This record gives sequence, C-alpha cells and structure tokens, in this order.
Amino acid sequence: MDDQDNELMLKFKEGDISAFEELLKKYEKSILNLVYHFLGNSNDAEDLTQEVFLRVYRARETWQPKAKFSTWLYRITANLCFNWRRKKTPLSLEDLSILPSTTNGSSENTEIKKEIQKALLSLPKNQRLALILCHYEDKSYQEIGELLGCSVSSVKSLIFRARQNLKTKLKHLI
Repeated sequence: MDDQDNELMLKFKEGDISAFEELLKKYEKSILNLVYHFLGNSNDAEDLTQEVFLRVYRARETWQPKAKFSTWLYRITANLCFNWRRKKTPLSLEDLSILPSTTNGSSENTEIKKEIQKALLSLPKNQRLALILCHYEDKSYQEIGELLGCSVSSVKSLIFRARQNLKTKLKHLI
C-alpha cells in the first residue's frame, strides 16, 4: 500500500487542506490523461477530472485506508467515465480526438487517425479502460485488475480482446 498517499488522505480527513492539494498536484495530470483517453474530448476530460477530485474532497470524512489511495482514486475515475460515456449521445467528430494531431499530417493521415480513434472509442468500456490503463498509464496487470475488480488473467484477456477488436476494425488500414 502507498502509505504516503494514505497518510496525506488521513491528514486531509483531519482538516489539512494542504494534504489534499498535494494529492491533487500528484494525480491531476494522470487522471486528466486517463479521462481524456477514455472519453476522447478535452473539454469533457477537464470537467470530469474536476468531478473526480470533487468526489475525493466530499468523501474525505468517510474515507478509510482499506486499499491504496491510487486504486480508490482510479476506481472513482473509471466509474465516472463509464457513467459519463453511457449518458453521451452517439459520437461526434469532436469526440474523436484521442490521438494527438500532427502538424505535418496530410488529409489522408487525418482520416486514418479518425478511423483509429473511432475504433478505440467503439471498444467495450472494460476493454477500452484496460487498454488505456496499460498503454497510456503504464499500469501493471495487477493494478488494472484491482481497479476493474477482476483477476490478472481477466485483465490479460480484456487487453488481448481489445487488441483483436482493433485489428478487426482496422484491418482495412493494415
């Protein structure tokens, strides 16, 4: 368990606002990146990241150090992402911004990137989240399993199926 983060959260629970600020500073960028890669929209990602930390702030009085703070934080994030995506209407072009744009990209490259982004966003939510946590957040299979509430073998299976789905959806590009 990451005792330092849990200690900060316990200090925050006792009223030390600077402890919350430290946690925010430490995790804000990685949570924003995770949400952005999951939702594919920077405005929504910023809004949802604020909501994640608002939930942490509100939960300070009832929080108990039963697991790593980061596991709890990423679980809040995953749940909010799933709920947010469920509420969204069908994808718009604005939603398809997962991959960074290149400054020297041709219109053909732009179309390919849009197809890749659309394929990523079309993955089932657990596959997409497992893939994002693995490739963008460098989380171990064990950590991903804790976040998703499943075994390491299930995580491996989710990531394998996500890759297979992407290959199928993008076979015309390969």
